[in-house]
Amino acid sequence: MKQWRWFLPGLNIKRWVAIIIAGVLIFSLGMVFVIGKNIPRGFYFFITSYVRQGVFGISLSIIGIALFIYGLRRLNKRILKLFMPGDDSLLIDMLYRDMILGKGLKIVVIGGGTGLHSLLRGLKKYSSNISAIVTVSDDGGSSGRLRDELNILPPGDVRQCIAALADSETAVAELFSCRFESTGSLKGHSVGNLLLAAMTELKGGDFYQAVKELSKVLAVRGRVLPSTLERVTLCAEMKDGTIIRGESSITSSPAAVSRVFLSPADGRALPEAVEAIMDADLVVIGPGSLFTSIIPNLLVKDLLQPLRRTPAPKVYVCNVMSQPGETDGYSASDHAAQIVKLLGKKSIDYIVLNNKYPSRLLAKYRAEGAEPVEVDRENLERLGISRLVMEDLISEEQLVRHDPDKLAACIMKIARETSPDSVQNILLYDVEKFRERLMQIGI
Repeated sequence: MKQWRWFLPGLNIKRWVAIIIAGVLIFSLGMVFVIGKNIPRGFYFFITSYVRQGVFGISLSIIGIALFIYGLRRLNKRILKLFMPGDDSLLIDMLYRDMILGKGLKIVVIGGGTGLHSLLRGLKKYSSNISAIVTVSDDGGSSGRLRDELNILPPGDVRQCIAALADSETAVAELFSCRFESTGSLKGHSVGNLLLAAMTELKGGDFYQAVKELSKVLAVRGRVLPSTLERVTLCAEMKDGTIIRGESSITSSPAAVSRVFLSPADGRALPEAVEAIMDADLVVIGPGSLFTSIIPNLLVKDLLQPLRRTPAPKVYVCNVMSQPGETDGYSASDHAAQIVKLLGKKSIDYIVLNNKYPSRLLAKYRAEGAEPVEVDRENLERLGISRLVMEDLISEEQLVRHDPDKLAACIMKIARETSPDSVQNILLYDVEKFRERLMQIGI
């Protein structure tokens, strides 16, 4: 039987099991002396002149308990050493993920691109119950090449979300995001995209099964859900009346976008994505490119109705800068209006906006045609959005982008406001504080 393999020579387990058993037996014998009424005198005649029966029994019981605890601690230490040699921090991470993050809020995040990736990096510190619903309409770069050559869904946005939700300290996560820079057929491909393509082939063409398998390898905190498993093409009607097919063609067109649509228009949503929305405690839309990352998810046939019906509060995270060729001159209400147009009036409960911009970077963006998104409160209220959350959300890097930690903290403040008495909100701790607490109590 497989259980007996634990007692093979060299594992150093048998001795500690023997000590535990000995401790139990000695404790049991001690209790016999403590509670025994008619024990034959021959068992303890040699000590009756020095100690009473009860004292002797209690002493044996204490020795048994000590042996049991000693053996159990050494056995636990030995087993942990077998699985996690020299790395106790991994155990603490596992405890944190299972005990705290596992009780976190059920958060659904909808979008794609760098914006979604940044938010997920911050949110995974608060909950393992994150469902990222990701667009699969990308047709450029490495994703587009793999889509055309292997007839699979574009893996790029999905790969970024897997990397964002993975345990960031693992070398595997870094490898997953590595991109080939050398010349040749691999140039521009990321390791993660190739792994997703290979796993899809191993799973008989099932892209979602490939996503789940790689998520296990990277110990992803949450789930990454393609919005649909059908091959769809993002199309746009421009303001000059022309129709453009393909996400990369839309972003490179000089004409302004009037509306976007999917072809075919009847692509079915992933059932797990629908279930996640209906079961969510909070739904976050964005951040990300409005027409090419966020709205494509909302155009999937079966996702609109769950988004309208879910009792969870809905939060829209507005972009911090306009996007040339896509949202030129758009104010906050212009962004939100595109979402409301699909979901209906009063469908957004909160809108998250940035209120501080690093002046040293604005000149660079203005030279490229991008401007800070104007906050027009009155127009937002006309859309039925009365709760504006304005904070400093910008990172201190060379790009004007959302800071993962600042944005995640802002989202969790909203979560606490919407359900202040929930057990999940009481258990929102930073991982470092949790580690410090474990050290204080001797774990």
